[in-house]
Amino acid sequence: MESQELAQILKQIEEKGIDWGKLEEELKISKELLNLYAQSGPVPPRIINNLKKFVEEN
Repeated sequence: MESQELAQILKQIEEKGIDWGKLEEELKISKELLNLYAQSGPVPPRIINNLKKFVEEN
């Protein structure tokens, strides 16, 4: 379930046109690692929570 939630958040990031460089710099996690988590899970709750907060603020 967490990987599905992450995939939805990543889709929101793409739709909003949020800069991946800014996201990677602020959250200290690469796009490649996020994509890996989205495909395989389980995703640490800290990553989900930080991404949600980042998307809301941007």
